[in-house]
Amino acid sequence: MSKPKISIGALGGTICMSANGGKDGVKPSFSAAELIAAVPILKDMAQIKAETILALPSGSLKIVDLVRVYKWAKEQVKSGARGVIITQGTDSLEESAFFLNLIWDEAAPLIITGAMRNADNISADGAGNIYASVIAALELESKNRGVLVVLNDTIHSAKWAHKSNTLSLQTFVSVNAGIQGVIAEGKAKYISATVDRKVYPLPLKEFPKIAIVESYLDNGGEMIKMIVNSEFKGLVINGFGAGHVSFDMADEICKLKIPIVVSSRTGSGICAVKTYGYKGSEIDLQKSGCIMSGWLSAIKARLLLMILIANETPFKRIKEEFENF
Repeated sequence: MSKPKISIGALGGTICMSANGGKDGVKPSFSAAELIAAVPILKDMAQIKAETILALPSGSLKIVDLVRVYKWAKEQVKSGARGVIITQGTDSLEESAFFLNLIWDEAAPLIITGAMRNADNISADGAGNIYASVIAALELESKNRGVLVVLNDTIHSAKWAHKSNTLSLQTFVSVNAGIQGVIAEGKAKYISATVDRKVYPLPLKEFPKIAIVESYLDNGGEMIKMIVNSEFKGLVINGFGAGHVSFDMADEICKLKIPIVVSSRTGSGICAVKTYGYKGSEIDLQKSGCIMSGWLSAIKARLLLMILIANETPFKRIKEEFENF
């Protein structure tokens, strides 16, 4: 009986970094094949195809790179892969996973993993995370779950995954929801059942520029003034509390003629829609045409808004998509 096929694509990040004996810090050093060679047990588990797609720190990834990853992963599934794994840096991993989850239309799992410790560290976690990801990719119950994030023997849905700590191995948490499952005793064990999710068409047009502006004490709306008549086609405001801005920001928001989504900078919880009524509150902002992001953080709301605008979604429908996401 032939072994199942698993495809692993490398994008760079800490998982592939080493100082190579130098003193100037770690940099991308290892190919996908070298990453796989560090986990010899994989050859007994599956037919592994390893390919280096990029070698970048994840903060320098672009949307066009993720589209390339999406198309590559689709080809792997078409060629018979039971699952596809992408290794990348953790700095932007939650954004990559969320974006791909919006457009991933295959039953086969697409798993994103990385590492918090580089190869030069004692007890580096990259090999273990790859091993755990392959276990998850082989598990039949991983099908129809969209994009999964697997690190530190924990399985997260891309919808909720969040990097919560700069250096901790347990940095990834599922904000506002529980984890999907765990890797234990060589198996993926799921806690959560599969749920229906909305999949959006991959836009045929160029992705628009979407800005994020932070709410903070004594913010006079200067950044919003710069967006007027700019190349930005949409705006996400990372608001105070349940989705609020200052009086000055509220005045500037009224001047914009682009879709505006308001999220919360708190890091968890759902935005309010009908509680506060003062100037700059969620009720006031909605009267000015703003859309509340619901459960989504600013960085995730930006990606959803980007896809909706690129797909030429009418404003009323954009509002409905956020309300029902």
